[in-house]
Amino acid sequence: MLSLTYNLNNNLMSRSIYTKRTIAALEAGQQTLKEDQYVSQILKLIPAEIISAYLAVFTLIKSNNQNPEHNSVLQLIVFGIFLLATPFYLSKIAKITSAKQIVFCTISFIIWVFSIGGPLAGLTVWGYSVQFLCSILLPIYTIFIPLLYIKTEPK
Repeated sequence: MLSLTYNLNNNLMSRSIYTKRTIAALEAGQQTLKEDQYVSQILKLIPAEIISAYLAVFTLIKSNNQNPEHNSVLQLIVFGIFLLATPFYLSKIAKITSAKQIVFCTISFIIWVFSIGGPLAGLTVWGYSVQFLCSILLPIYTIFIPLLYIKTEPK
C-alpha cells in the first residue's frame, strides 16, 4: 500500500490498471482516480514498446545475409532476452506495480512474437504452424484479456 500511495502522489502509474477493487483499496482522499475503461485496459495489457523493439531486432535478424544459417538461433536468443527483460521493463520503467498485470503483459508479448513468426516460425502443432495458431489467438486474446484480468482479481 505504501508504494501504491507513493506512486499515486507522483503520477508515475499511468500504465497501471485501476479497477473498482484497486480504487476501493486506496486510502480516503486518494480515491480521485477513475476506473479504467475496457479499451484503456486493452492498451495497458499490451506492452507495445517491448513488442516494437523486438520487431525491429527481429526484422534485422530476418534480413541478415551474413550468416543466415544461424539466424534462428540468434532469434531464439533475442526472444529470450526480451522475454526476461519484459517484467523488469514494466516494473522499473513503466512503473507497473501489479504482478498480475506484468504477467498478463508478458503473455501478450509471447503471443505477439509468435504471431509475427518469432523463433518458432517453422514449428507446427496439429498440422498448423505456431505462427498461424498465434495469429488466430492474438485477436481473441486481445479482445478478452480485460475480462480475464478482472476475473482473476481477488474477492
